[in-house]
Amino acid sequence: MNTIRKEEYIEIIYDICLEKGIAKVSEIKKRLKLQSLSSVTEMVQKLHEEGLIKYEKYKGVTITEKGLSVAKQLLQRHQAIEDFLLFLQIDKKIALQDACAIEHVISEQSIEAIIKFVCFLNKKENKDIEQRVKQFLLL
Repeated sequence: MNTIRKEEYIEIIYDICLEKGIAKVSEIKKRLKLQSLSSVTEMVQKLHEEGLIKYEKYKGVTITEKGLSVAKQLLQRHQAIEDFLLFLQIDKKIALQDACAIEHVISEQSIEAIIKFVCFLNKKENKDIEQRVKQFLLL
């Protein structure tokens, strides 16, 4: 199974469940901008078999503890990448799009370094470093 696609499904299902409590297959299809309901059902069944979601035909999808753990990890990766790009003064819309793409293909070593860097910059005592780096970027 395509890992990137699986991660996209988990993120969408997590978002819908946060909003509505349960994710309908039709809503997942709509959010992923897909044409085929059967392809969504097939992926949902696979995610259910892997224990990432709970799927009941005609009722919908909820996320399991295992799926929640994956979703939270993906959100942390996404947020760290987006924060890093915003720090580099990338336009917010572009940073969001790029973070969505990068979060699925970045290595563990790279994402860990980015997370550490973003955490470092967010500490109050390091704000002067942040300003100096931003000045450097303007050169």
